[in-house]
Amino acid sequence: MKINMIKIHKLGFLFLILSIMSCSEGDVIEIDVDNFNGDLQNCANENDNTFVFFVIDQDINRSLSVNFTDNNFEINPVVVADISLDEPTVITLNTSNNQFLYREFNTVINGDEYFCNSIPVSNVSVTQELVSSNGTAEISYAVTDDSDPTATIYSRTIILKDITLEGNGIALRKESLRLGSDNITIPN
Repeated sequence: MKINMIKIHKLGFLFLILSIMSCSEGDVIEIDVDNFNGDLQNCANENDNTFVFFVIDQDINRSLSVNFTDNNFEINPVVVADISLDEPTVITLNTSNNQFLYREFNTVINGDEYFCNSIPVSNVSVTQELVSSNGTAEISYAVTDDSDPTATIYSRTIILKDITLEGNGIALRKESLRLGSDNITIPN
């Protein structure tokens, strides 16, 4: 009886070890979209009503960008009526024309050359890309400096909400992500 109990314990221990060794959660992939070392930049093709806001982290050759089409948005507003101080402009993100993108590159990129040209530079390869499948981009404005009687400076902030980035077997979900802020000046 004592020998059978020892065998049962050894078999139980063996099954425990085998089950631990056989469980795999796959490769751990860490993509940090919260800590980007770069400034918010932008460009537009106003004839097509297409806009892009982007942040480039040159330390590790990666970018975050929001590309969208909107008939009412002004990237360079010239009158206060072009912006809303009461509530943010909301852009619904998808996988086709209003996208939030995370990209890693094989080399350092120049934002104006990469994002603002209709023909992208040829010596840059995307090594990792995640595309939004849902969420919103909220663009809000706040008065920063109104001491100049001829113009007012506004801070423009872009917050991404309830986003899911997907690609290459990866799904990254964020409830809220601050893309960045820039300043715009509007004549009074």
